[in-house]
Amino acid sequence: MAGCASLPERGQEPGQWRFLPAGETSAPLADDRRVVLRLVETRAASGIDRRDMAYSTDQQSIAYYRDNRWAASPAVMLNEVIDETLTAQPWVRGVVRGGARVPADLGLYCEINRLEHVIEADAGRVEVRVACSWSRAAERVLVHSMVFNEQVEIDQNDAAHYARGTQELVNVLLAQLVRDGRELAARAISSKGAIPD
Repeated sequence: MAGCASLPERGQEPGQWRFLPAGETSAPLADDRRVVLRLVETRAASGIDRRDMAYSTDQQSIAYYRDNRWAASPAVMLNEVIDETLTAQPWVRGVVRGGARVPADLGLYCEINRLEHVIEADAGRVEVRVACSWSRAAERVLVHSMVFNEQVEIDQNDAAHYARGTQELVNVLLAQLVRDGRELAARAISSKGAIPD
């Protein structure tokens, strides 16, 4: 526990950590057709809907790092990197946020249920659980859902390794969303013909 609650070195600012978007892009769709995606604001469970970085030393308790914080709440950061990652895909014409009155082909909503640094003796791991659902935006009909429930071991029980482990899992989640979104976009295009640019 001492590693999690340690003071920063003298003269050093407390750490702030953020998520980064995925850098890879997927292949374009046939005939370079593209879709508009509506990204509904990502939500998080109450215990992690805050900038404090959570850790636990047993299944019954949760605590927070004293001198290290996320740059924004995990839900806000995840929403931003989903937007940036999907916007960069060649099969996406644009990503609209929330209730914007712009017609969209597909909608995406995600909720973070768990983001935690689990400490057991000398071992540590990061656990991330995010539930996402895709819908046909116009009809609000669910077309696909998935639960991302993964963990990664980390070498040291500190905030820096926690942040790196979280980013590793966020990258895997973003890759899954890109794969799912591309497949659903291809289906949406084939079911209704060309989507005009």
